[in-house]
Amino acid sequence: MDGAMRSALLVLAVTALAACGRPAADAARLAPLPIDPASVTVSGVSSGASMATQFHVAYSSLVQGVGLVAGTPYFCAEGSVRVALGRCTKGNGGIPVDELVGLTSRLALDDRIDPLAGMANDRVWIFHGARDPYVATAVADAVLAYYRALVDPANVARVEHERAGHTFPSARADATACEVAEPPFVGRCDYDGAPAPGELVEFDQRPYAEATGSAGLAERGWLFVPGSCRGGGPPCRLHVVFHGCKQGASLVGREFILGAGYLEAGAANRIVLLFPQIERSYWPLNAYGCWDWWGYEGDDYAVRTGPQMRAVRLMIADLLGEPRG
Repeated sequence: MDGAMRSALLVLAVTALAACGRPAADAARLAPLPIDPASVTVSGVSSGASMATQFHVAYSSLVQGVGLVAGTPYFCAEGSVRVALGRCTKGNGGIPVDELVGLTSRLALDDRIDPLAGMANDRVWIFHGARDPYVATAVADAVLAYYRALVDPANVARVEHERAGHTFPSARADATACEVAEPPFVGRCDYDGAPAPGELVEFDQRPYAEATGSAGLAERGWLFVPGSCRGGGPPCRLHVVFHGCKQGASLVGREFILGAGYLEAGAANRIVLLFPQIERSYWPLNAYGCWDWWGYEGDDYAVRTGPQMRAVRLMIADLLGEPRG
């Protein structure tokens, strides 16, 4: 694998996707940072990749690009866990991409998601491991076809890694083998890293859960702020990272956050990184701590009014210093 390919995932949608005093009641919420509001990008792994697609499509007026590792097309599950675990992961029976594109268009016309024009010039980066036992190559093909129907094809990139399993490629020497699919799903796949000067802090997600009625959010999330984003200078950029199933901090601690390469890319490129977190639960049924891409928190999970969608949007709003309602 050449050097360009090795460095591509380190920045994932972080660099490649980016366009160039409070009341006491708000004390627990995120404080504003000097972030360019036209710089927001998102990415994710597995269920986090599906969530990243949902967030990108629903808030395309805000989000400028998306990076996806082992993801699925928008609204693929159509509110059914059976469909999610069938055609949307194994590719059984094929995925009706044209129907999903048509559904996306109708949701936009009904003003349940942002207008489709917001996606037209965005950058999309799709990664899939040829040895992935959970997400079939046909599913990655469907993700590619979906985005090519809505985004300038010249801005859509696809990587099929011959050795990777269901994992996020990393350069960590102590990571599991690239083809292994087990928590924390960070594999040793020959991608380069670098030092990450900055501050990684926990923040309270409970105000966002309360504001949106989300039962799935963990109590705490993580925020990485490069040192250069604290001391003046031009605005920094913002990237949101959605973890996968069995990959949240409550299950693997900070292993995914520290080992995936995001911090290195963020520090090197003045990018603030938001790591919202989902907690596993049995009511609603979410035993593996996945982001909601099949409807366990309600039928509106994939549109702007979805509880988890709104919660993350509020986090971004606070970081951007948007007025609080």
